[in-house]
Amino acid sequence: MDPQHVISSGIIELYTAGIASEKEIKELEAAMAQFPEVAAEVAAYQRAMEAYVQMQSLTPDPQAKSFVFSNLNNQTIMQENTLTPDPSAPIVSIERPKGARWKWIASVAAVLLLFSLVLNYVFFNRYKIFKEYKDKYESLLLSQNSILSKSNLYKARLEQMQESMNVIQDPKVLKVTMPGTKAFPTALATVFWNRESQQVYLKVNNLPEPAADKQYQLWAIVDGKPVDMGVFEMGDTVNLLQKMKITGKAQMFAVTLEKKGGAASPTMEQMYVAGKIPG
Repeated sequence: MDPQHVISSGIIELYTAGIASEKEIKELEAAMAQFPEVAAEVAAYQRAMEAYVQMQSLTPDPQAKSFVFSNLNNQTIMQENTLTPDPSAPIVSIERPKGARWKWIASVAAVLLLFSLVLNYVFFNRYKIFKEYKDKYESLLLSQNSILSKSNLYKARLEQMQESMNVIQDPKVLKVTMPGTKAFPTALATVFWNRESQQVYLKVNNLPEPAADKQYQLWAIVDGKPVDMGVFEMGDTVNLLQKMKITGKAQMFAVTLEKKGGAASPTMEQMYVAGKIPG
């Protein structure tokens, strides 16, 4: 027997309203004896019903008391002054007071109201259970989407790292170390240049994070003239090789700090690293 199934089945409401079958009563009382949470739910519903009845109760009009006692006194006087009835007198039928009909209607209305309360409580409990399961499902779905998103990110990062390793280990790739200049002695970056495919890759070893309106730019020195090799990002990408532009020949590489988006010619006083191609 599942206590949550008993609580959500509606048998507690029927039991409290007094309209449960004998079988349902026995099942509920057995569940109450076995599961404290079921007994607590029954007690809570009974308290809720009592609170509702008290809430719906009406305080009589003060004038009603004097009216009732006045009628009682008049009836007592009339009974004392009434003569003993004559047995031979004809029996006259008395019409049933209309008030009895209203009492019957009020009783039916009370039963219908109680039944409506029971149904409302049953559906409310089922709605709460449905909402709890719905919230749990949405939470699990959100968690699953977050895990999937992180998994895709890690997969992409792993593929980038594998590509970086393949470039570094390729015997056709030339490694060009670019130490810091006199103005920035701690700076360091490395270029990996595949002369066969002419593709250039950059690895940031140590460069300070630039301002929001600034960006680092790589240059190739070809026949004594700087050639733009593209700007590159910092942040999380510094641990990976970044693919730059291609070049057929070069004598050295350098990195300068320029305005965001790059410049047409390098700012020499903002040159952070530079390195000659060996050989």
